Amino acid sequence: MGSNGVLSVPIVDLSAFTSDSDIDLRKRAAKDLAEKVRINGCVGISGHGLPSKVLEEAFRVAKRLFDLPYEEKMKAPHPDASVPHRGYSGTGREKGAAKTALENGEEAQKEVSLEPSDYKESYEIGSEENKVQYNIWLPEDVFPGFRDFTTKLYWDLNTTANAILEALIMSLELTEKESNNIRAIHGGHDNQLRLLHYPSISSEVLKKKEIGRLGAHTDWSTFTLLFQDAQSGLEFGDRKYGGFMPATPKEGVLYMNIGDMFQRISNGLYPSSIHRVVISGKDNGEETPERYSIPYFVAPLPDEVIEPQPSLVAALGKQVYEPVTFNSYSEQMFKATNVFDSKN
Repeated sequence: MGSNGVLSVPIVDLSAFTSDSDIDLRKRAAKDLAEKVRINGCVGISGHGLPSKVLEEAFRVAKRLFDLPYEEKMKAPHPDASVPHRGYSGTGREKGAAKTALENGEEAQKEVSLEPSDYKESYEIGSEENKVQYNIWLPEDVFPGFRDFTTKLYWDLNTTANAILEALIMSLELTEKESNNIRAIHGGHDNQLRLLHYPSISSEVLKKKEIGRLGAHTDWSTFTLLFQDAQSGLEFGDRKYGGFMPATPKEGVLYMNIGDMFQRISNGLYPSSIHRVVISGKDNGEETPERYSIPYFVAPLPDEVIEPQPSLVAALGKQVYEPVTFNSYSEQMFKATNVFDSKN
């Protein structure tokens, strides 16, 4: 509970996993992580080891990218298909809430089909060694240095992600064999770096309810690291009390949410976090400020089987989820959340 009486996202210090700390410090941090992440599948993380100057430059690069003329950004267009999920997408292309509806049956899908598309633009980046989900780059003369900087940022974020993965593994008290298996299917080459821009919106447009930021949904990957600018809007669902709690931007804190794959790996012990991005509407004719965010999706090898770990199944006395491959699962989810339109 925050000082203002509003439920807040708990913060965990994982500096023990980003420095040469002893095993006892790591165990204490892992226990704290376990106690907090199992509630709603989300936590704020301090001590993540990513320098503030790197993040500041990342947001400067994102702003410069999205300030480019539309025709320049469209020199790296996201294709009208799920593969590769790379390059630039214009506003209105995705419907994040549709994924949640897909999981809740046909009637929910019909309702979501009437909802507004998410009003944002994005650019997707992956590993240069991934030949299936290959990168789609802007020409160097359109944005000099963009490719080099974001490629390095991708791997810097993977270093942070690996430290958090170690903390998650220890927090579940997995066996050595299970731990090694989880590490082996997360090599870093299937992750995704996303640069996001939510344009400003006038109060008149807001009143018409034709557009939205990002509807409530869960991520279908393993877990997600979320960086945001000073503008509020990110909220996580609270499973105990209902409603949503704000993920207030804080200096030195990133937000992490569990995705569908780690929910399965943990046999449901850690829930896939429901989250959304909301608009703070104004009625005085002023525009809602634009917003930038940088999510980093950590994903397993696409064709490896994802299933509850045996020790966690034994502890619970049942297996909650059937085995699935990330590839088959993500293909189904992608079809539900994208609006293919060449004009975007």
